[in-house]
Amino acid sequence: MSEQELSDNELVALLRYDNEEAFRTLYERYWYTLFTTAKRKLRDEDVAADIAQELFLRLWQKRRTLLITNPNAYLTASLKHLIIDHVRTQLQGEQYASHFIHTTSPDTLGTAHTVEFSELTESLNLALQQLPDKTREVFILNRFEQLTIREIAIRLDLSEKTIEYHLSRSLTFLRAHLHDYATAIVLTIILGR
Repeated sequence: MSEQELSDNELVALLRYDNEEAFRTLYERYWYTLFTTAKRKLRDEDVAADIAQELFLRLWQKRRTLLITNPNAYLTASLKHLIIDHVRTQLQGEQYASHFIHTTSPDTLGTAHTVEFSELTESLNLALQQLPDKTREVFILNRFEQLTIREIAIRLDLSEKTIEYHLSRSLTFLRAHLHDYATAIVLTIILGR
């Protein structure tokens, strides 16, 4: 009997004994479903693919110690936790960057850090100018004026879903365009203490 014909539980049992074919079969059965779920939740195809890969990497690494009675439920729950961890990490990074930009003045930084701060500020402003007007306005109201999604929706007479869409769009765009500065921000925060 080939691995393709085995049940999920039988595959998991084989996985404990380093059966790569069993792993490959589980991967082929579940990867696309997990990927599409992550993509729907995160609205980012690359991150969704990375998270689905990470899930299977962890499954392989823990194969000998896992006691899985329902592989589908296990994989779905694991995906949920990886998505939550990713979102939490992203929010923390954005909060650090936002806090740094709002609380640090160039006067408190050394010359090298002042240049980095100026470059970051200039790059942020240039990136913001590339956003559509409404998306930029929503981002500014949320991140710079600290308004909640509900407050922005009321102020702009738009639905909360529309505000969430504009925020997600702006954060995805800015994350991609300011990626090179993320390391500089973190180093500046750590070294500036």
